Amino acid sequence: MTIKLAAGALALGFAGAALAQTQPQAAAPQKLTRAEVTQQVDAEFKALDANGDGKITKAEIQAAIDKITAKNAAELKQRQDEEFRKLDTDKNGQLSLAEFEASVKLTPKPGLADQRLQMFDANKDGVITAAEFRGPPLAQFDQVDTNKDGVISEEELKAAAGGR
Repeated sequence: MTIKLAAGALALGFAGAALAQTQPQAAAPQKLTRAEVTQQVDAEFKALDANGDGKITKAEIQAAIDKITAKNAAELKQRQDEEFRKLDTDKNGQLSLAEFEASVKLTPKPGLADQRLQMFDANKDGVITAAEFRGPPLAQFDQVDTNKDGVISEEELKAAAGGR
């Protein structure tokens, strides 16, 4: 696992956020020492402590949040401007309905039919019978219907959704 420390993590979530962002990698695991984490957290603390007094105040946190928000807004505006320029094919500074419609044409994902066939074709004969088509949804129903009474109660639904 490699730990990626988010810029401004302390400003938005404090030190716990620094360790929360782990991502598995295909390459050999990279070791991360406590000293390295401490060094990174200390660097973030120093960046947040704008007046250098060894304490982070609410005002300093808000300033960091404002700075990150402004940076993100500028990046978003830049991406929007770039996208607008791509869509404005006649370069008149306006999007016509035709230009907009040309930008939102839906095309099916390549291989989607094969993916669906594999999902439902239990015996792999290249066709889906009604029984095969019922299989995955009914298996999911049976998994949620924990008391096996043929009805999914509100409690079972909540339990399946993780207690939400």
